[in-house]
Amino acid sequence: MSSGKITGTTLIDFSTGPMIGPMLSICDYFTEIIILEANDFSLTHAEKWRNGEEETFDWSHLSDVCSEGDRKKWMKKEETLRRKVKSIMKFDESKENPIDKSVFSKASCVTSFYLLSHISKDREAYSKNIRKLASMLDIGGHLFLGGTFNVKYFSIGEHQFHSLPVDEEFIRTVLADGGFSIKLIEKQDSKVVNKAVKYEKVFLAYAVKVKEV
Repeated sequence: MSSGKITGTTLIDFSTGPMIGPMLSICDYFTEIIILEANDFSLTHAEKWRNGEEETFDWSHLSDVCSEGDRKKWMKKEETLRRKVKSIMKFDESKENPIDKSVFSKASCVTSFYLLSHISKDREAYSKNIRKLASMLDIGGHLFLGGTFNVKYFSIGEHQFHSLPVDEEFIRTVLADGGFSIKLIEKQDSKVVNKAVKYEKVFLAYAVKVKEV
């Protein structure tokens, strides 16, 4: 860790939809990746992406960010990520630990972006989901958690969907209660100008698991 790089054996990603962006920037530093999806739609399209099928989302626009617009570099990066994905599974909310410990060892790092507020009906459920993420990590393992502060609504077309409002104080509390030591929380004011979603800030929290709870 003296180099400043976070490395390890297993990375688990549990983020909104079948998106691969967060994993692209860090896949080089892990040996294998497990993807958890919250619903069947995301599970299906994540599998299609891994299999290289055409009838799924095209993420090549990410090449501008991940590969400086170089198409060849992008294709190599995407194939590296595909090769490292060991398993894609559905997140089972009924289980305290969604990962079968008899099949998978605990992870070195867990990433979760823009999802927990959507699947947690209230703050108690959010706290339980944080503890579930913690259960997947080794002591000393890393958690990257991204989301929004004080979301007002999230909509697609005329339909509004659930998104639990949280603030920095709550995030600090649930991470500490989940056995984490918070190393960093970065915030940025909302720059969204459309009517699909309204929130005050986006945040990224980085924490290290220091104890079992």
